[in-house]
Amino acid sequence: MKDFKLWTITFLIIAKMVVTESQIPTTLDGPFKPVTHRLDPSLRKGSSDLPMDDPRIKRNVTSNFPEQIALAISSPTSVWVSWVTGDAQVGSNLTGLDPSSVLSEVWYGKESGKYTSVAKGVSTVYSQLYPFKGLLNYTSGIIHHVRLKDLQPKTKYYYKCGDSSIPAMSGENVFETFPTPSPNSYPHRIAVIGDLGLTSNTTTTIDHLIQNDPSMILMVGDLSYANQYQTTGGKGVPSFSRAFPDAPIRETYQPRWDAWGRLAAHFVLMNSF
Repeated sequence: MKDFKLWTITFLIIAKMVVTESQIPTTLDGPFKPVTHRLDPSLRKGSSDLPMDDPRIKRNVTSNFPEQIALAISSPTSVWVSWVTGDAQVGSNLTGLDPSSVLSEVWYGKESGKYTSVAKGVSTVYSQLYPFKGLLNYTSGIIHHVRLKDLQPKTKYYYKCGDSSIPAMSGENVFETFPTPSPNSYPHRIAVIGDLGLTSNTTTTIDHLIQNDPSMILMVGDLSYANQYQTTGGKGVPSFSRAFPDAPIRETYQPRWDAWGRLAAHFVLMNSF
């Protein structure tokens, strides 16, 4: 009898494997042992940073219109929408933009083109200042954050952001909220990426993400490599301390962060949660 039960269990496991062989398993099929793929030495090792005039990272909107639009999940009923307006500046004597000069609004609703709700948020500006002669300072565009509350779980929302009084609103984008947590309700696929950089390899990784359509993307840091540059920009280097041994401080070229925000928006806006 024990042998029969063991054979039955073995058969069911094999049958399950055959049925799901062509499908990506879920956590309900596990647990599984972690799978590690060895590095293929034939793969391309590194690549140069994208230049600032590359179409994928150059600015393509006028001053007050939103760019670098990003989404961040807060809960199944809440989502943060962030974006940037205005012109970042690099130089010696800079005057930062006034965050109150542009409104932070998100218009949203459950039907395309029909925005039944409006949420307002906050805005700020940050500066990177250097206390050494010859190093250039940076002050950002206006960074907006708006939290959408009381959303319905697992629901698609259409939205646009900006300042309707100018008017300077973005085009329409869409996201889907998370389902209410339960043993059988969770993100279908989570992409975890780090050390992304801003290179040709980066764009390949992002294209791969888009093709696999994850429900959520978890960024673990090391994104723009802005600290591999001098404040004047130019070309990034693998090791700042070796390339510039006489630099009085570790420098950064902050516009690389703006460039990364533009590149990231390409997949943030093309994928819902």
